[in-house]
Amino acid sequence: MTQHLPRTVTVPVLVVKSLEIEEPGWCAGRHSGHAEFKVDLVHYGPEHTIGANGIDLLRAMLAQNPYAERATRAVQLYIEQQDVTGSYSPEQVERLADALVESADQLRALGRELAELLARGDQ
Repeated sequence: MTQHLPRTVTVPVLVVKSLEIEEPGWCAGRHSGHAEFKVDLVHYGPEHTIGANGIDLLRAMLAQNPYAERATRAVQLYIEQQDVTGSYSPEQVERLADALVESADQLRALGRELAELLARGDQ
């Protein structure tokens, strides 16, 4: 009978532990849940609801993936579109159109704030 000698192998293991990282001053202190890997970490700034006339069109916040490998590590404005799908009366269409115009102004203002933050090097 042949005797098998023990050997050593290396296997990947997901280690669960906390990681201390630096947080930028603009971060609202909420992060993307439980990150499995360092590249999954995201800083988020305060959330802004963008819209008018009682219509929420967008949600925007500063975001940064400081350890990203395939995406940018720069601070950017993360924007989510809210659901405005539906049927509208003529008056509702006017309200929606007005909200879109006002939302563009709000979005431009947030873009200018981001540009100022980047110009100061506050990342």
